[in-house]
Amino acid sequence: MFARKEKPLPQVVLKPVDNAPPKQIESKGAIHLGSGCYWNPEALPNGHIAAIGASGSGKTQTLKAIAYELHRTYSQLQLVVIDFHGDQTQEDGETCYPLHMSSSYGVNPLMVNLDPEGGGPNLQAIAVAATLKKSLGLGPNQEGLMLDILGTCYQQRGIVQTDQSTWTTAPPNFADVQAEIEQRIQDGCKESAKLKLKLNATFAYGIFNRPAFPLKDRLIRVDLCKIPPELGAIAAESVAKQLMDSHRLLGEVKDKTPRTYLFIDEAKEMSKSPALDRIVADGRKYGLNLVLASQSERHLSADVLGNAATKIVLPVDQVEVKKVAAKFRFAEQKVAQLTPLTALCRFGTHAEQVSILPYYQRVQSYE
Repeated sequence: MFARKEKPLPQVVLKPVDNAPPKQIESKGAIHLGSGCYWNPEALPNGHIAAIGASGSGKTQTLKAIAYELHRTYSQLQLVVIDFHGDQTQEDGETCYPLHMSSSYGVNPLMVNLDPEGGGPNLQAIAVAATLKKSLGLGPNQEGLMLDILGTCYQQRGIVQTDQSTWTTAPPNFADVQAEIEQRIQDGCKESAKLKLKLNATFAYGIFNRPAFPLKDRLIRVDLCKIPPELGAIAAESVAKQLMDSHRLLGEVKDKTPRTYLFIDEAKEMSKSPALDRIVADGRKYGLNLVLASQSERHLSADVLGNAATKIVLPVDQVEVKKVAAKFRFAEQKVAQLTPLTALCRFGTHAEQVSILPYYQRVQSYE
């Protein structure tokens, strides 16, 4: 079933659903999910979550509830929410950056990673070209041409791989890329004309030409619902990579207290994402954690499923029950009988069936 061999997980034992009032748990960082079940990211090997649930399963309410409680529990924690559908709004002081054709801010995929051992313009150009190839379907020749164009754009700004002091110079953006492509077309490059056709929508929306929004506030929501999914995927990949790069520069955390949580509800838009695979593999060491959700098990990579210590299964389409049960190691009958806002949750080797306390009820109770 999987591309690589995986160690079998221990036999799952589910606790019966308990509708009694939640137990009072004094442990630092414990978050009540519902029906007396608590989730503590600091008590697990890592704080990553992989969640799955069909439309109408309560997935959005579950994710918003977890984000809401993390924001309340950890006063220094930063939350970054990538919102593909525009339905992840938090009412507790969020800073929202909507990206569309007339937005003031954008995302700059060409921002240079300042890590002396894994950064610089050359590696950034390779990463951006690979993202464009995946999202826009660039061919091998177009990918190679894009690498050359990006290298030229960095050189025009005076940013060179061999001189780290130049890496902090203001990077080029896609306006520079567009200008370079236009210049090459005028010089008679036919491949540049073909590449421009692939990038026309990217240039037309302009979200990669504008000043990048700052990743500084405690609760940030990036609203991508008004741009094509392909462009949203490029923006989300860029934000995820920039978060991982910046956390590596901050250094490893001394304990398991999280610095940042990245929430993404629509894994299919970022399937086979290098940035997300890096976060689930190494983010814990630097305090960066990922919550990734999808409607289908097909959109969650083996790396995400293998590295996320917490897994949440909400009701799924009946055609997916067998595969979900096998991948998440739950009894098929248990998965088939789930109802909205009822979830099978695994925390490391421990598993429970939980009646999720939704976000809207939490907000009401704290008003």
